[in-house]
Amino acid sequence: MNHNTVLLDLLAHIGSSSEPVLIDWDSVEQWSSGVLECFVQAGILMPASAAQSIECNSCEHRCFMDVLIHNNRAFVVCNVPEMQNQMGRIQINLERLKQWKTSFNQLASVIAKLLKLDSCVEYQSEQLSIRLGMLKSKTGRRWVSLLNQPLALEINGFKVPVNELLFFDGDVLAIDKLRIDERLNSTPLNTGKAYISSTDKREARKLKTQTKYQDWQDEYFSLQKKHPTKSKTWCAKKISTLPIAQGADWETIRKNLK
Repeated sequence: MNHNTVLLDLLAHIGSSSEPVLIDWDSVEQWSSGVLECFVQAGILMPASAAQSIECNSCEHRCFMDVLIHNNRAFVVCNVPEMQNQMGRIQINLERLKQWKTSFNQLASVIAKLLKLDSCVEYQSEQLSIRLGMLKSKTGRRWVSLLNQPLALEINGFKVPVNELLFFDGDVLAIDKLRIDERLNSTPLNTGKAYISSTDKREARKLKTQTKYQDWQDEYFSLQKKHPTKSKTWCAKKISTLPIAQGADWETIRKNLK
């Protein structure tokens, strides 16, 4: 299995469960050379604790059994009555106990890094959506979130499956930035006037305010570069004349500049 085949398989596992995904040694053995190292380097996989049970492949029964460790050696004891005298204690290569893990939260951090989003990704237990941060579009900042079940990026109101955005370019994990930019600069779809709870409305207002403040901050940085000797007050008054001010006076803008 090559890099992108393994990637699609892992994304399918992550998108179908709210629990961390464990990858065992036997699965990794089916991958092409160097694939595991690339996934660890990209941050999609990280080492997990050693397996405490394993599939015994010493006979056709293929029993899944607990592993016993003694003197740094691993083994299982056959529990098939007619095979016990013949098989007895079966030694297991310690390499086979290695495992790696990934998760929805882990994937969120990887995607945020690829998008160069420096904000700290906040996690909550069993959440199906993670805000990654805001990206700049032609008309201002827009939130980007990672959704689960199904696994997708929500960009400016558009949902794009993650398996259509992430890919390996050789040994390096990449993301389709052109497609993301296209969604950022598109007009959001009109979804009608579906019922929205008061909590969701408050959250939407909060996000809108955060986006507005970030637009002011971006313009402030731009003005500082062009006019390094000008004061914050001067910059705030300049911003108040632009569409991004959204009717706010210069004093309100100045108080929200960092």
